[in-house]
Amino acid sequence: MRAFRTVATPFLQTGLFVPSLPSAAARITRLAVAATALLCAPALSLAQQPRSLDRVFVVVMENHGFDQTIGASDPGDASGAALSMPFTTMLAQRYGLATYYFGVAHPSLPNYLAMIAGDTFGIHSDTDSCFAPDHGATCVAGLNAPTIVDQLEDRHIAWEALQESMPTAGFIGSRYPLAQSGGPELYAQKHDPFLYFTAIATNPARLQNIRPFDAAEFRDELNDPQHMPRYVFITPNQCHDAHGLSGGPVPAGCGSDADVLKAADAFLQRTVTAIQKSPSFTDRSAIFVVWDENDFSSNAGCCGTPGGGHVAAIVVTKNGTPKTSSVPMSHYALLATIEDGFGLPRLANAKNAVAMWSLFPDDASAAGD
Repeated sequence: MRAFRTVATPFLQTGLFVPSLPSAAARITRLAVAATALLCAPALSLAQQPRSLDRVFVVVMENHGFDQTIGASDPGDASGAALSMPFTTMLAQRYGLATYYFGVAHPSLPNYLAMIAGDTFGIHSDTDSCFAPDHGATCVAGLNAPTIVDQLEDRHIAWEALQESMPTAGFIGSRYPLAQSGGPELYAQKHDPFLYFTAIATNPARLQNIRPFDAAEFRDELNDPQHMPRYVFITPNQCHDAHGLSGGPVPAGCGSDADVLKAADAFLQRTVTAIQKSPSFTDRSAIFVVWDENDFSSNAGCCGTPGGGHVAAIVVTKNGTPKTSSVPMSHYALLATIEDGFGLPRLANAKNAVAMWSLFPDDASAAGD
Protein backbone atom coordinates (compact mmCIF):
# COMPACT_ATOMS: atom_id res chain seq x y z
CA MET A 1 0.00 0.00 0.00
CA ARG A 2 1.38 3.37 -0.99
CA ALA A 3 1.79 5.71 1.97
CA PHE A 4 1.34 9.46 1.81
CA ARG A 5 4.62 11.29 2.05
CA THR A 6 4.46 14.51 4.03
CA VAL A 7 6.33 17.68 3.24
CA ALA A 8 6.96 20.70 5.46
CA THR A 9 5.33 23.31 3.25
CA PRO A 10 4.13 26.52 4.88
CA PHE A 11 1.23 27.84 2.82
CA LEU A 12 -0.41 31.19 3.43
CA GLN A 13 -3.83 31.45 1.89
CA THR A 14 -6.76 33.68 2.88
CA GLY A 15 -5.28 34.00 6.35
CA LEU A 16 -4.72 30.25 6.52
CA PHE A 17 -1.46 28.63 7.61
CA VAL A 18 -1.02 24.95 6.97
CA PRO A 19 2.26 23.55 8.33
CA SER A 20 2.41 20.39 6.18
CA LEU A 21 0.44 18.47 3.61
CA PRO A 22 0.44 15.07 1.94
CA SER A 23 2.28 15.18 -1.37
CA ALA A 24 -0.91 14.46 -3.34
CA ALA A 25 -2.63 17.37 -1.63
CA ALA A 26 0.35 19.62 -2.29
CA ARG A 27 -0.06 19.08 -6.03
CA ILE A 28 -3.73 20.02 -5.79
CA THR A 29 -2.79 23.06 -3.71
CA ARG A 30 -0.58 24.41 -6.50
CA LEU A 31 -3.54 24.25 -8.85
CA ALA A 32 -5.66 26.10 -6.32
CA VAL A 33 -3.33 29.08 -5.87
CA ALA A 34 -4.88 30.91 -8.82
CA ALA A 35 -8.29 30.56 -7.19
CA THR A 36 -7.33 31.92 -3.79
CA ALA A 37 -10.10 34.48 -3.79
CA LEU A 38 -12.71 31.77 -4.32
CA LEU A 39 -11.78 29.44 -1.51
CA CYS A 40 -14.33 30.78 0.93
CA ALA A 41 -17.13 31.33 -1.57
CA PRO A 42 -20.67 30.06 -0.87
CA ALA A 43 -20.97 26.30 -0.71
CA LEU A 44 -22.52 25.51 -4.07
CA SER A 45 -20.03 27.53 -6.14
CA LEU A 46 -17.18 25.08 -5.49
CA ALA A 47 -18.95 21.81 -4.80
CA GLN A 48 -21.54 19.56 -6.31
CA GLN A 49 -25.19 20.19 -5.58
CA PRO A 50 -26.64 18.66 -2.39
CA ARG A 51 -27.53 14.99 -2.55
CA SER A 52 -29.99 12.85 -0.68
CA LEU A 53 -28.57 10.83 2.20
CA ASP A 54 -30.50 8.05 3.86
CA ARG A 55 -28.01 7.25 6.61
CA VAL A 56 -25.00 9.00 8.17
CA PHE A 57 -22.38 7.76 10.61
CA VAL A 58 -20.06 10.31 12.28
CA VAL A 59 -16.99 8.91 14.06
CA VAL A 60 -15.00 11.51 16.01
CA MET A 61 -11.33 11.00 16.84
CA GLU A 62 -9.09 13.14 19.02
CA ASN A 63 -6.19 15.53 19.29
CA HIS A 64 -3.88 14.68 16.42
CA GLY A 65 -3.07 16.74 13.35
CA PHE A 66 -3.30 15.64 9.73
CA ASP A 67 0.36 14.64 9.47
CA GLN A 68 0.20 12.61 12.67
CA THR A 69 -2.53 10.37 11.28
CA ILE A 70 -2.50 10.19 7.46
CA GLY A 71 0.65 8.53 6.19
CA ALA A 72 2.59 9.01 9.42
CA SER A 73 5.37 6.50 10.09
CA ASP A 74 5.24 4.23 13.12
CA PRO A 75 7.94 5.52 15.50
CA GLY A 76 8.56 1.94 16.61
CA ASP A 77 9.60 0.87 13.11
CA ALA A 78 13.25 1.62 12.41
CA SER A 79 12.80 1.21 8.65
CA GLY A 80 10.17 3.94 8.49
CA ALA A 81 8.00 1.74 6.26
CA ALA A 82 5.26 0.87 8.76
CA LEU A 83 2.48 3.37 9.36
CA SER A 84 1.08 4.51 12.68
CA MET A 85 -2.46 4.30 11.31
CA PRO A 86 -2.45 2.03 8.24
CA PHE A 87 -6.21 1.47 8.04
CA THR A 88 -6.94 5.19 8.39
CA THR A 89 -4.38 5.98 5.70
CA MET A 90 -5.98 3.39 3.43
CA LEU A 91 -9.38 5.06 3.89
CA ALA A 92 -7.82 8.41 3.00
CA GLN A 93 -6.33 6.96 -0.17
CA ARG A 94 -9.41 5.03 -1.27
CA TYR A 95 -12.25 7.45 -0.48
CA GLY A 96 -12.86 11.18 -0.04
CA LEU A 97 -10.19 13.16 1.83
CA ALA A 98 -10.48 16.82 2.80
CA THR A 99 -6.88 18.00 2.79
CA TYR A 100 -7.68 21.46 4.24
CA TYR A 101 -10.02 20.54 7.08
CA PHE A 102 -9.74 22.33 10.44
CA GLY A 103 -11.02 22.19 13.97
CA VAL A 104 -12.86 25.35 14.96
CA ALA A 105 -11.25 25.90 18.39
CA HIS A 106 -9.23 24.41 21.22
CA PRO A 107 -9.84 22.31 23.29
CA SER A 108 -12.28 19.45 22.52
CA LEU A 109 -15.71 20.58 23.71
CA PRO A 110 -16.33 23.56 21.40
CA ASN A 111 -15.48 21.38 18.40
CA TYR A 112 -18.09 18.80 19.38
CA LEU A 113 -20.70 21.50 19.96
CA ALA A 114 -19.96 22.88 16.50
CA MET A 115 -20.56 19.46 14.93
CA ILE A 116 -24.16 19.25 16.18
CA ALA A 117 -25.21 22.89 16.58
CA GLY A 118 -23.01 24.96 14.27
CA ASP A 119 -21.51 27.15 17.01
CA THR A 120 -19.01 27.07 19.87
CA PHE A 121 -21.20 29.37 22.01
CA GLY A 122 -18.06 31.19 23.17
CA ILE A 123 -16.84 28.12 25.04
CA HIS A 124 -13.07 27.63 25.11
CA SER A 125 -12.73 24.93 27.75
CA ASP A 126 -13.67 21.32 28.50
CA THR A 127 -15.85 22.34 31.44
CA ASP A 128 -18.52 19.87 32.54
CA SER A 129 -22.17 20.47 31.86
CA CYS A 130 -24.10 21.79 34.83
CA PHE A 131 -26.43 18.83 34.34
CA ALA A 132 -23.64 16.52 35.53
CA PRO A 133 -24.19 15.84 39.24
CA ASP A 134 -20.42 15.52 39.71
CA HIS A 135 -19.46 18.67 37.80
CA GLY A 136 -16.52 20.75 38.94
CA ALA A 137 -16.44 24.13 40.64
CA THR A 138 -17.57 25.71 37.38
CA CYS A 139 -19.85 24.25 34.74
CA VAL A 140 -21.52 25.12 31.43
CA ALA A 141 -25.15 26.11 31.97
CA GLY A 142 -27.66 24.39 29.73
CA LEU A 143 -27.49 25.68 26.16
CA ASN A 144 -30.85 26.58 24.68
CA ALA A 145 -29.87 26.71 21.01
CA PRO A 146 -31.31 24.29 18.43
CA THR A 147 -29.26 21.24 17.46
CA ILE A 148 -29.40 18.68 14.70
CA VAL A 149 -31.41 16.52 17.14
CA ASP A 150 -34.26 19.04 17.03
CA GLN A 151 -34.07 19.11 13.24
CA LEU A 152 -34.04 15.34 12.90
CA GLU A 153 -36.97 14.81 15.24
CA ASP A 154 -38.96 17.52 13.47
CA ARG A 155 -38.66 15.37 10.31
CA HIS A 156 -39.19 12.09 12.20
CA ILE A 157 -35.65 10.93 11.44
CA ALA A 158 -34.29 8.49 14.03
CA TRP A 159 -30.94 9.28 15.66
CA GLU A 160 -28.60 7.95 18.31
CA ALA A 161 -25.32 8.92 19.97
CA LEU A 162 -23.12 5.94 20.87
CA GLN A 163 -20.53 6.66 23.55
CA GLU A 164 -17.97 3.95 24.19
CA SER A 165 -17.53 3.13 27.91
CA MET A 166 -20.57 5.14 28.99
CA PRO A 167 -22.01 2.97 31.78
CA THR A 168 -25.74 3.24 30.99
CA ALA A 169 -28.06 4.92 28.52
CA GLY A 170 -28.76 8.52 29.48
CA PHE A 171 -25.81 8.72 31.90
CA ILE A 172 -25.22 12.40 32.71
CA GLY A 173 -22.12 12.12 34.87
CA SER A 174 -18.98 13.95 33.79
CA ARG A 175 -16.76 10.88 33.44
CA TYR A 176 -16.63 7.13 33.92
CA PRO A 177 -15.11 5.28 35.61
CA LEU A 178 -13.86 7.66 38.27
CA ALA A 179 -10.12 8.05 38.66
CA GLN A 180 -10.14 6.55 42.14
CA SER A 181 -11.31 3.25 40.65
CA GLY A 182 -7.72 2.63 39.59
CA GLY A 183 -8.40 2.47 35.85
CA PRO A 184 -8.47 5.08 33.09
CA GLU A 185 -11.34 7.56 32.85
CA LEU A 186 -12.61 6.20 29.55
CA TYR A 187 -15.87 8.09 29.04
CA ALA A 188 -15.63 11.89 29.15
CA GLN A 189 -18.65 14.18 28.95
CA LYS A 190 -16.58 16.77 27.07
CA HIS A 191 -16.78 14.37 24.10
CA ASP A 192 -20.56 14.00 24.41
CA PRO A 193 -21.94 17.36 23.22
CA PHE A 194 -25.60 16.34 23.39
CA LEU A 195 -25.63 16.59 27.20
CA TYR A 196 -24.86 20.32 27.13
CA PHE A 197 -28.21 21.24 25.57
CA THR A 198 -31.23 21.72 27.83
CA ALA A 199 -33.68 20.27 25.31
CA ILE A 200 -31.75 17.00 25.31
CA ALA A 201 -30.36 16.69 28.84
CA THR A 202 -33.75 17.27 30.45
CA ASN A 203 -35.70 15.04 28.08
CA PRO A 204 -35.81 11.39 29.29
CA ALA A 205 -36.79 10.03 25.87
CA ARG A 206 -33.91 11.79 24.15
CA LEU A 207 -31.47 10.69 26.84
CA GLN A 208 -32.30 7.07 26.01
CA ASN A 209 -30.89 7.70 22.53
CA ILE A 210 -27.49 8.47 24.08
CA ARG A 211 -26.25 4.98 24.79
CA PRO A 212 -23.08 2.99 25.40
CA PHE A 213 -21.27 1.86 22.27
CA ASP A 214 -21.01 -1.92 22.32
CA ALA A 215 -19.49 -3.52 19.22
CA ALA A 216 -21.69 -6.64 19.28
CA GLU A 217 -24.90 -4.67 19.84
CA PHE A 218 -23.87 -2.25 17.12
CA ARG A 219 -23.43 -5.07 14.61
CA ASP A 220 -26.89 -6.37 15.51
CA GLU A 221 -28.31 -2.90 14.90
CA LEU A 222 -26.57 -2.67 11.55
CA ASN A 223 -28.09 -5.97 10.47
CA ASP A 224 -31.59 -4.55 10.98
CA PRO A 225 -31.73 -1.64 8.53
CA GLN A 226 -35.47 -1.17 9.02
CA HIS A 227 -34.83 -0.05 12.59
CA MET A 228 -31.27 1.31 12.34
CA PRO A 229 -31.28 5.08 13.07
CA ARG A 230 -30.42 7.29 10.13
CA TYR A 231 -28.06 9.58 12.09
CA VAL A 232 -25.45 7.86 14.26
CA PHE A 233 -22.81 9.81 16.20
CA ILE A 234 -20.02 7.56 17.53
CA THR A 235 -17.48 8.57 20.17
CA PRO A 236 -14.74 6.05 21.03
CA ASN A 237 -13.43 6.04 24.57
CA GLN A 238 -10.27 7.93 25.50
CA CYS A 239 -8.03 4.93 24.87
CA HIS A 240 -9.52 4.35 21.41
CA ASP A 241 -10.02 7.87 20.05
CA ALA A 242 -6.29 8.72 19.59
CA HIS A 243 -6.46 11.27 22.41
CA GLY A 244 -2.82 10.59 23.20
CA LEU A 245 -0.29 12.94 24.73
CA SER A 246 -1.74 16.04 23.10
CA GLY A 247 -2.66 18.73 25.56
CA GLY A 248 -2.05 16.52 28.57
CA PRO A 249 -1.01 13.06 29.67
CA VAL A 250 -2.30 9.90 28.05
CA PRO A 251 -5.20 8.66 30.19
CA ALA A 252 -3.79 6.18 32.70
CA GLY A 253 -3.72 2.68 31.28
CA CYS A 254 -3.87 3.67 27.60
CA GLY A 255 -0.15 3.35 26.90
CA SER A 256 2.12 5.62 24.87
CA ASP A 257 1.10 8.02 22.13
CA ALA A 258 2.09 5.39 19.55
CA ASP A 259 -0.07 2.87 21.40
CA VAL A 260 -3.17 5.05 21.34
CA LEU A 261 -2.74 5.74 17.62
CA LYS A 262 -2.62 2.00 16.97
CA ALA A 263 -5.63 1.44 19.20
CA ALA A 264 -7.54 4.20 17.41
CA ASP A 265 -6.70 2.72 14.02
CA ALA A 266 -7.89 -0.69 15.22
CA PHE A 267 -11.15 0.83 16.51
CA LEU A 268 -11.75 2.47 13.15
CA GLN A 269 -10.97 -0.74 11.29
CA ARG A 270 -13.47 -2.72 13.36
CA THR A 271 -16.18 -0.09 13.29
CA VAL A 272 -15.93 1.20 9.72
CA THR A 273 -15.61 -2.32 8.33
CA ALA A 274 -18.67 -3.46 10.28
CA ILE A 275 -20.68 -0.58 8.83
CA GLN A 276 -19.45 -1.19 5.29
CA LYS A 277 -20.34 -4.89 5.38
CA SER A 278 -23.83 -4.32 6.76
CA PRO A 279 -27.16 -3.96 4.94
CA SER A 280 -27.59 -0.59 6.67
CA PHE A 281 -24.78 0.90 4.55
CA THR A 282 -26.52 1.77 1.30
CA ASP A 283 -25.62 3.61 -1.88
CA ARG A 284 -26.86 6.76 -0.18
CA SER A 285 -25.02 6.32 3.10
CA ALA A 286 -21.85 8.03 4.32
CA ILE A 287 -19.32 7.53 7.09
CA PHE A 288 -17.55 10.70 8.22
CA VAL A 289 -14.31 10.12 10.15
CA VAL A 290 -13.07 13.42 11.59
CA TRP A 291 -10.60 14.62 14.22
CA ASP A 292 -11.85 17.27 16.62
CA GLU A 293 -8.62 19.31 16.76
CA ASN A 294 -4.88 18.91 16.35
CA ASP A 295 -2.28 18.55 19.11
CA PHE A 296 -2.40 22.26 20.11
CA SER A 297 0.58 22.93 17.81
CA SER A 298 -1.36 25.61 15.94
CA ASN A 299 -4.55 27.65 15.92
CA ALA A 300 -4.99 27.40 12.16
CA GLY A 301 -8.57 27.57 11.00
CA CYS A 302 -10.80 27.85 7.99
CA CYS A 303 -11.18 31.04 5.95
CA GLY A 304 -8.94 33.39 7.89
CA THR A 305 -10.31 32.72 11.36
CA PRO A 306 -8.44 30.99 14.21
CA GLY A 307 -9.35 27.40 14.84
CA GLY A 308 -8.30 24.05 16.20
CA GLY A 309 -5.56 23.27 13.70
CA HIS A 310 -5.21 21.19 10.55
CA VAL A 311 -6.83 17.77 10.94
CA ALA A 312 -8.01 14.88 8.79
CA ALA A 313 -11.57 14.38 7.57
CA ILE A 314 -12.50 11.33 5.50
CA VAL A 315 -15.79 10.59 3.73
CA VAL A 316 -16.43 6.87 3.12
CA THR A 317 -19.20 5.96 0.70
CA LYS A 318 -20.31 2.66 -0.85
CA ASN A 319 -19.35 3.67 -4.37
CA GLY A 320 -16.51 5.95 -3.34
CA THR A 321 -13.38 6.51 -5.38
CA PRO A 322 -10.14 8.30 -4.43
CA LYS A 323 -10.99 12.01 -4.25
CA THR A 324 -9.39 14.96 -2.51
CA SER A 325 -10.48 18.54 -1.94
CA SER A 326 -8.18 21.41 -1.04
CA VAL A 327 -11.10 23.75 -0.32
CA PRO A 328 -10.86 24.93 3.32
CA MET A 329 -13.49 23.21 5.46
CA SER A 330 -14.28 22.79 9.14
CA HIS A 331 -16.82 21.11 11.42
CA TYR A 332 -19.36 23.58 10.09
CA ALA A 333 -18.90 21.96 6.67
CA LEU A 334 -19.57 18.57 8.24
CA LEU A 335 -22.84 19.77 9.77
CA ALA A 336 -23.86 21.58 6.58
CA THR A 337 -23.33 18.43 4.50
CA ILE A 338 -25.44 16.28 6.81
CA GLU A 339 -28.20 18.88 6.98
CA ASP A 340 -28.23 19.25 3.19
CA GLY A 341 -28.29 15.48 2.79
CA PHE A 342 -31.33 15.14 5.06
CA GLY A 343 -33.08 18.16 3.57
CA LEU A 344 -32.75 20.19 6.77
CA PRO A 345 -32.15 23.93 7.10
CA ARG A 346 -28.61 24.83 8.08
CA LEU A 347 -27.89 25.93 11.63
CA ALA A 348 -25.78 28.91 12.70
CA ASN A 349 -22.29 28.91 11.12
CA ALA A 350 -23.16 25.95 8.90
CA LYS A 351 -25.24 28.36 6.80
CA ASN A 352 -22.16 29.76 5.06
CA ALA A 353 -19.98 26.65 5.09
CA VAL A 354 -18.63 24.91 2.00
CA ALA A 355 -20.28 21.49 2.05
CA MET A 356 -18.29 18.32 1.42
CA TRP A 357 -20.14 17.04 -1.66
CA SER A 358 -17.00 17.21 -3.80
CA LEU A 359 -15.73 14.20 -1.81
CA PHE A 360 -18.71 12.05 -2.76
CA PRO A 361 -18.95 9.79 -5.82
CA ASP A 362 -19.50 11.42 -9.22
CA ASP A 363 -22.19 8.88 -10.03
CA ALA A 364 -25.33 10.91 -9.45
CA SER A 365 -27.58 7.85 -9.44
CA ALA A 366 -25.57 6.32 -6.63
CA ALA A 367 -25.76 9.50 -4.58
CA GLY A 368 -29.42 10.18 -5.07
CA ASP A 369 -29.38 13.15 -7.40
